[in-house]
Amino acid sequence: MTAARRVVAVFLGALTLLALSICPAAGRGHDEESLQGLVTRWASEIGAPGMAARIVDSDGARSAAFVGVDGDGHDIDGSTPFVWGSVSKQFAAATARGLKREGVLDATSPVVEVVPQARRVLSDPAVTVDDLVHHTSGLPHDITVTDEWTRRGSATDAVTALDAPKGAGPRGEFRYSSLNYLLLQAVIEQAAGSSYADAVRRVVLDPAGSDAITDPQLFVDSVPRGHVPFFGSTRPVDVGVDSAGLGYGYLAGSIDDLGRYASWRLRERHGGEARYREVPTAQGSTYGDGLFHERIDGHDVWWHAGAVPGYYTYVSLIPSLDTAIMLAANRYGEIEADRLAAVGRNLTTSVTGGRTSELPESSASTVLGALAAIIATLVVGIGVHAVRIVSGRTPQRTRGVAVVRGVVAVGVGTAAAVAVLFGLSATTGAGLSVAGRWAPDVALLVWVLLVAIAAAAVVDVFGQVVGCRRADVADGRAARRSDPVPTAFRSLMPPARRST
Repeated sequence: MTAARRVVAVFLGALTLLALSICPAAGRGHDEESLQGLVTRWASEIGAPGMAARIVDSDGARSAAFVGVDGDGHDIDGSTPFVWGSVSKQFAAATARGLKREGVLDATSPVVEVVPQARRVLSDPAVTVDDLVHHTSGLPHDITVTDEWTRRGSATDAVTALDAPKGAGPRGEFRYSSLNYLLLQAVIEQAAGSSYADAVRRVVLDPAGSDAITDPQLFVDSVPRGHVPFFGSTRPVDVGVDSAGLGYGYLAGSIDDLGRYASWRLRERHGGEARYREVPTAQGSTYGDGLFHERIDGHDVWWHAGAVPGYYTYVSLIPSLDTAIMLAANRYGEIEADRLAAVGRNLTTSVTGGRTSELPESSASTVLGALAAIIATLVVGIGVHAVRIVSGRTPQRTRGVAVVRGVVAVGVGTAAAVAVLFGLSATTGAGLSVAGRWAPDVALLVWVLLVAIAAAAVVDVFGQVVGCRRADVADGRAARRSDPVPTAFRSLMPPARRST
């Protein structure tokens, strides 16, 4: 071997050793230190007071990272409770699947045969249990009838009290709606002959060696406050529980609880768990068994994210790598949903060997800035109009013109207020009270905007009244100037002589 070749061989060998020392083995995620670094950075970027992540395989925990504090000021660790949001849906689907194996539930049965009360809710009586699992019932995503924090009865009781939701579509197409899983919880209650909490514990949690908070009072006592975005900072929020929503979003528990469940799911996959039917979502993924399914960096990944006001959770299963990923944060607001979703996605791609991306910018500054600008414009206009009224520079108006302009001002103000409320409802699917849970800063500015609109209308009407009064006063003065003898002295004047 020549000297040149020896130099090249040594150089290539050094590069190989360097690559092996840097790159993790195939199928392995980040080590403890790098996972901790990612979680610390992402928690800081999204402004989460606390965040937890865990990576497991079918044998159990592999690595974990914790940062920050919970809503009570305690350090985040593996036992800190988080609200799981829609991650809860896969537990409901797994429970329904277990009841099917036991022979007490037929997924092809019409829902109304299992829960007769559902006839009022479902526009199509042919909707099956399987339709609920796959979001193909046609039910709309209506958060005005879900996330009811005062509800303590069963899902069956809740279904009995529900009316047909507005905006229901035809059966058969994927349409994500938590109403599907509220009904699925009622189906499970009826099929199991027990509470949903007992069914999910017996069929899923106990076999997985896991746990979850299913009792409403224990939820209230154990779950710390979450946090919502509030004008660039965070605001604590006492998260309530919907007992009829355990199946769609209100299970709670620790990152360790999720890890034990995910390890069990991996073992089930490796043990020959059947692949279940999936339906296309029109977003490049499919949905089935309470999980989205898509290809990420060459791997089949089953995942679901979940959120309630103040909490965000993410779970993904990668059977080809014998890996599952859990992430939980105690901050969530709907206005920054894309940023939180990107954190979960990035954690998955960091494990599959892909490239993580920068978190998208929050739309909060744009929305809040636009609302503030509109309010400021109205306030300036109100101030200018008020100064003109006080300084006596209001134009004179005839009574008829003043009435017309006042009616127009009230009509425009009413139309503007209705447009604001309609726009909020169309954008969020809820009114101000519900929006206040998910985006309290936006809701507050909307309230201020409504007050400003009302104030502008009132000031305008008052200006018309003042203008009318000024016109009356001016007319009176003009009449007195045209008659040189004051009315009070006319009785003292001798009567005019009549000519003969």
